[in-house]
Amino acid sequence: MSAIYTHDIIYIPPSEEESAPLEVALGCSWKKCTFCDFAKDDFTILTDQQIDINIKGLAELYPKHERVFLLGENAFVISTHKLLDIFKQVREYMPFVKSFAMYARIDDVCAKTEEEILSLRNSGLSALHIGVESGCDLILAAREKGVTSQQMLPAFRKLDLVGVGYFVTIILGLGGRKYSRLHAIQTAQLLNKIHPKNIWCLKLNLFEGTPLYKEWQRGNFDQMTPIEVLLELKLLLQNLTVVDCLFEDTTVMDLYTLKGNLPYQKNMILEAIDQLHAQYESSIIV
Repeated sequence: MSAIYTHDIIYIPPSEEESAPLEVALGCSWKKCTFCDFAKDDFTILTDQQIDINIKGLAELYPKHERVFLLGENAFVISTHKLLDIFKQVREYMPFVKSFAMYARIDDVCAKTEEEILSLRNSGLSALHIGVESGCDLILAAREKGVTSQQMLPAFRKLDLVGVGYFVTIILGLGGRKYSRLHAIQTAQLLNKIHPKNIWCLKLNLFEGTPLYKEWQRGNFDQMTPIEVLLELKLLLQNLTVVDCLFEDTTVMDLYTLKGNLPYQKNMILEAIDQLHAQYESSIIV
């Protein structure tokens, strides 16, 4: 196990828990987002020799798995040629594999042509997991995300055209109290223009040592309370019109998970939010 993974803890999205995790890269090619604590490694694409070792080890651990998740903060930055080679090599040792998924940045998608992504899809690429974080350009710029909301749209359209699904992550509270309403509404507006299979919301965690943490220490970032984040979640959801999409927040009030299919279970999730809000209000009164 230790021979095919650099670290003891492996981070994959909840929707990929049944996937076999294959380490092909370390770190992030951007590594400038002020809130991020995950890109601790220097960005490295593993050598062909190490990837070969990892695939052989993975085949022993997951001999009959049908899906492989490529590890790396944004593994989609790897060249199309190398990704196709990895897909082919995986199938040589894991013949049951039908599909692949991985993390990607928007600029990774922009850097590949429609033809390249189509060739990857035809070779088994099923989904990309993309950190949108916010649809508000003020927040994206302040957090040094490296892309604007307008740059995201053609990238998602490209994925729609070639039939590659995408799962997006939103960070609630990323704009602080000052931009909370703007964050919720403009993020919903962006999401309504694309076709995500899944919207995964996470409450902002201020990781010690990150630039945003230091900004908060200096008093320049007004962190929101869990109940304020809950109300931001409600505003976001109220403004969403996406269809055929699983919506989930696994960090509600630091205790709960809310999940439902949109648009069919939207009201159910909103009712759950109202119940949690009411419980909070009653506990304050008591």
